[in-house]
Parts: sequence; C-alpha cells; structure tokens
Amino acid sequence: MDTMSSGQTVTLGCTDNQQCGVSAGAAGSLVGRGVNRRQQSQCHECCSTDKCNKNLCSHLTPGTCIDDAKADCAYLNTFFDICQDIHHAKLVCPNFCKLCPLVDGNWARWSQWSPCDVTCENGTQTRTRTCTNPAPAQGGLDCIGSNISTISCSKELCPVHGGWTKWSSWDACSVTCGVGIERRHRNCSNPIPDRNGLPCFGDTLDDRICLPGPCANGGWTDWGQWSTCSVTCGDGLKSRSRTCTNPSPSPQGKYCDGDSLEVVSCRKSSCSPNIVFKAKNVTNRIPGNGGTVIFGSTIVNGGNAYNTSTGIFTAPVSGTYSFSIQLCAQSNTEMTADIIVDGTIYAALYVYDKDKNPCGSTDTAAVLHGQSNVFVKCTTGCTFTNIFQNRYYVNSFSGYLIHQ
Repeated sequence: MDTMSSGQTVTLGCTDNQQCGVSAGAAGSLVGRGVNRRQQSQCHECCSTDKCNKNLCSHLTPGTCIDDAKADCAYLNTFFDICQDIHHAKLVCPNFCKLCPLVDGNWARWSQWSPCDVTCENGTQTRTRTCTNPAPAQGGLDCIGSNISTISCSKELCPVHGGWTKWSSWDACSVTCGVGIERRHRNCSNPIPDRNGLPCFGDTLDDRICLPGPCANGGWTDWGQWSTCSVTCGDGLKSRSRTCTNPSPSPQGKYCDGDSLEVVSCRKSSCSPNIVFKAKNVTNRIPGNGGTVIFGSTIVNGGNAYNTSTGIFTAPVSGTYSFSIQLCAQSNTEMTADIIVDGTIYAALYVYDKDKNPCGSTDTAAVLHGQSNVFVKCTTGCTFTNIFQNRYYVNSFSGYLIHQ
C-alpha cells in the first residue's frame, strides 16, 4: 500500500510475526514493518488490536502451523496444562498441542437481499450468510454474529377495500296491525373503498316480517242447511257446518271458539229385507207336463223364501222382484217351461239342443204382495230323458227383491 509521508511516497511492507518490533535506526521504518520492500503473500502483519489495518497484509494469522518462539510449550503444558485450553493453545502452541487441523469458522459473503415481503406499504427484506468461509473444523470456533440481516422496505400504498357499517336499528313496522314489513340499512363506508379497493358485497337493506298485533278476531257465520240423511232407510246421520269467516281472524287474531261441524242422527223408513235366492239341480227329473220343477239345493237363500222341497218361492214382503231360470235339454230334444207368478205366466222358455248348446234361459220382474208364490212350471218335454245337467250345464232358478 502506498501512502504519503512528508511529501514522500512510502511503500508499506510486512515482517514475520516473530520479529515484530521497531527496527532501531532504520530510517523511515514503521513499528513492526519494514519499508524497504513490498508486502509479500507469505509474510504476516503484526496485529494486536481489532483496528489493525487489514489492507497492510493479506493474512491475519500465520500461514504455517508453528509454535510461538518465545513460549516454552512443553514447560507451559507441564505446569499449566495449556493444551487443554484449546483456543489459547492454538495461538501459542498449535503445533505442540496438535491443533494444526483446527479451523475457526468464518462468514461467507452475504446473499442478495430478498424481495420485499409485501406488495404494498411497509415490509422487510432479508439476506443470509453461512459460516463456511471456512466452516469450523476440529473443534474450531463457530462464527460470531447473526446469519440473517433485515432492512425495511416500502411499496406503494395498499388499496383500501370497502367495509360495511353496523346495521341500523329496525324502522317502525309498516302497519299497525296484521302483517307488515320493517327495514334496516347499512352503508359501505367502514371504510370507503379507495385506490382500486374492492367494494362491499351484500345488501344495503334488510327486511323482515313484523306482527304488531291482531286486526280482528274470528267470528262464526250462520249454520248452513242440514245435509240429507246418510242412508235411504234405517238409522243414519246428517250434518251442517259453519265457517270462521265473519270475519276471518287476522294474523295473530283469535280463531273462533266451538265446532265448525254439527252432526245428529236421522231415521228413514225401514230398509228392505235381504231377500235373494239361487237354487240349482232339478231333483224331480220327471215333473211331467204341467208339473212344478223342483230345484233341490240352494247356493244362497236370504230370507229363506225358497222351499227346496216344493220348488216354490213365497214373497216375505211386498215389493218389486226379479226372477230368472235356466234349463238344459238332452241332445235332439225339446222342452218348454214358464215362470208362474200367482197363477199367471210371466215368462216362457223354449229349450232345444242345437250346435251343442243345450241350455236356455229367461227372466222377468214382478210386483208381488206378501205371500205371493212364484215357481217354474214345465209345460212340454218334461221327462227324465229330456232334462240334462252336469257340473258344466246347470239347471237353476233365482230371484231377489229389488225394492219395497
């Protein structure tokens, strides 16, 4: 390094650490340094303070692992066990104490500053360094200080996003009775959007139903007309109704007290008895012309009005009745029969087996008085060989009361 001294350029050199001191009588000499030659890379500056001029020498520590010439390392170790104090021994007796591989850590260069950690307003930038120049080894000291450094950074002002104020109190209900609406509001001013900030999302108004009280309680209408009786005969029911619409109760109004429907019993004339019969299977296979055809079994005989012994139906009550007969004839034979009501022919039947259809039928209706007699009379062809019947071809006589 060149510097000016009394107008003269002086070249600062260096000397071995073992020979640090003043060179007496040497003109232009500096403490610990010779000035007659340039600094060499293998020589070392004599430094004893933190403020030593680092530009005077490339190295602050000896380049070779040698013990201090002024120290008796064996003697010091015998009496003071100097080798146990590694970080003092490495400066005085490194070779004797076998501390030459020891390396104290030194910081590497700082990294580049990181980007600011915010996109707007005030943030922080950081940089880091590592204790790798060199890294501590063989018990050497770690680097002193922090491995991270921070500085403040500033960006442009942040956008201001809009915020809602608190909801106002509810306004008065829109009606004084019944059902109404009450309302409250808020504003997007807490804060007001600025610098491209987002607006508030949502509604500025809020409505709800309000019920300040009933406008009217309900009242009954007059009773309606009675309904017809639920039956056409015997005992039944009839009803009448009313509605709570005089007036209708308003919201929160009281509904009418009492029943909206009234039911009472009713009675019609006595119902017609259940009179119905169906008899089958001719038991007197030879009734003879003019004789009564007797059907010996019944499928149903409501009212027990048909006699299976005589073949006669006797009306229990007066009314309108319906009767029908079916007779089947043997192949290639003819047979005729009548439905007789109190001695009068009400229906006539002709039976002839044609195309394998041996059965024929007829029916009639009659208005009877109580104890009227109805039966089937065979008029022609009523012989054992002419009347035909089996499970598929059934001879039958039936009737029932239509109404009284």
